Amino acid sequence: MTKALCLLLACLILGGCSAQPAPDDSPAATVQTVPTEEAPMSLYVPEHPLEQSAPGALRVYPLRQQAHGVLAMGSSLIALCGSENTTLTLLTGDELAVNATAELSFHLSEDDPSFRITPDTLSYFDPVRGETVILNHQLKDVSRIAAPEGLTGSPILSDDRTTLYYCTATAIRAWNLETGIRRCVKELSYDAQELTGLHQEGTILQCRIVKDGQEETLFLAADTGRLLREVPGDVTLVTQDSGYYASVPEGPVRLQLFGQADDAPQLLTPGDIYADCYYLDNQRRVITVSSSPALDCYDLDSGLRVASLTIDGDYTFVSLAAWEEDSVFLLLNDGEGSGILCQWDLCADASCTGDTQRYVGPRYTTDAPDFAALARCKTEAARIGEKYGIQVLVWDDSLGVMPWDYEFQPEYLAPVLSRELSELDKRLSYYPPEILAGIKEHFSDLTICLVRSIQGSPESGSLEKATGVQFYQGSSTYIAIAVGQYAERALYHELYHVMETRLLTDSTALDRWDALNPDGFSYDLDYNANQNRSGDEYLQPDKRSFIDTYSMSFPKEDRARIMECAMCDGNENLFRSSTMQTKLRCLSRAIREAYGLTKSTEAFRWEQYLKP
Repeated sequence: MTKALCLLLACLILGGCSAQPAPDDSPAATVQTVPTEEAPMSLYVPEHPLEQSAPGALRVYPLRQQAHGVLAMGSSLIALCGSENTTLTLLTGDELAVNATAELSFHLSEDDPSFRITPDTLSYFDPVRGETVILNHQLKDVSRIAAPEGLTGSPILSDDRTTLYYCTATAIRAWNLETGIRRCVKELSYDAQELTGLHQEGTILQCRIVKDGQEETLFLAADTGRLLREVPGDVTLVTQDSGYYASVPEGPVRLQLFGQADDAPQLLTPGDIYADCYYLDNQRRVITVSSSPALDCYDLDSGLRVASLTIDGDYTFVSLAAWEEDSVFLLLNDGEGSGILCQWDLCADASCTGDTQRYVGPRYTTDAPDFAALARCKTEAARIGEKYGIQVLVWDDSLGVMPWDYEFQPEYLAPVLSRELSELDKRLSYYPPEILAGIKEHFSDLTICLVRSIQGSPESGSLEKATGVQFYQGSSTYIAIAVGQYAERALYHELYHVMETRLLTDSTALDRWDALNPDGFSYDLDYNANQNRSGDEYLQPDKRSFIDTYSMSFPKEDRARIMECAMCDGNENLFRSSTMQTKLRCLSRAIREAYGLTKSTEAFRWEQYLKP
């Protein structure tokens, strides 16, 4: 993927023409406009608590209804409100007055590829009526286009409104709305296929396909259907003249690439590599959104983090829209589910960071990684290993200990490894020293490997893909963890399996484990059979007996799932029932007895959900 986007952009051909289909007389949506004799309703609320939390940086506009999207349209905003249906709300002026609304009889997402805004119109596909609807910037009906025969997914209307591109089960097709001619752009027949983008003045088509169970993105020339590039995963691409910004999946993260078609791509590596990223195409900036929510703004030209904002209170981030220079509109939902728009001044004193670190650099690859940064990661891994009396392996060091039935793909992105090492250090600190020391009394040593992926093989009978695996070589025990969103749970799960070798010999607490299960229940004792298990009767919240159906495969998996969920935050509801309380208490007793912790008054992390 090193040069994929550059090669794609080098193939761009500028061009286009201008025309529009004849309007139809039947209504496409119920449109309400504010009568001229009435003043539009202003949404601005001075001295709102959110505004006071960042003086000078925020202006707050409560929508007072559920909202799921916001888009800029010239000097106005379009808010998408509602749940099952959607109301398009046109907001204008400095105080965001409601100027017009359009009621749609379906849910329209701002990410729908058919939803496009041009200098004169906006268009979207209505799946209920089966037509592409074109409105002007006052949300009044301009025209509609009936869905072509055999349509799959949503069609995309070119910005000049002369061509409708769409997928069928066997091809990508183009309908010339001036001549009526429908032609085959390219024959395609995958498990699934849908158009997801139209770039560079209508010359580049983007198509999402599913091939052999894997999602890929195709870029094709819109005139000839020539395949320009095939990229694994779901790519987000924005093109401007000869420049581009692309968000590309790479292992556990998405890479934020940008640059000019003829130059090597540049990479933005934000402080939180797992944050969601939003490109502001009119400002050449990127907003990242982490939990809390916390937002950071990065300038691509300087490479600096220029603004930062933390939203205090019971608010969740929904979306954002680029605005005029040095400004962006944030869409939040409050604790009651109503939308709130906040205009964030990126240059306000309350936002400025003063950060001098550069977050932009070259694009590294698996063949040409950042060797210096990876060396620092190895040093940090050694420090953590020494701290806990174990060994921690990263990057290519993990390849030397692979078991026969699994293959590791090493993680080469140093920022990912750096983040994961920091998290590993924190997670290991939750275990009292007696546990890691006790493991070494049963095994000569313990090694934890951080890798990108863990692949099994059908020949060995192993799982096709795993987030974690524990294995043994001689008297040594190993745990491999795939970095990313499941790494925390995988660590707790696999480390429990290692711990259990001592629990079963040095404690009697687990001897009658089966007696804790409901009458008539029996474990599958087979992973393949467990995949077809239907165990809903055991998963009802107030009578829950297991974490999930996987817990019903083997007693050891039942206990490992309990341990993994007990170690993680936010799992109170999993331990509400008396059965789950009894199982967690039994497991806690076993750990305390086996690892000499019975006299400790500390409430250990896995005991956080035990009721008094």
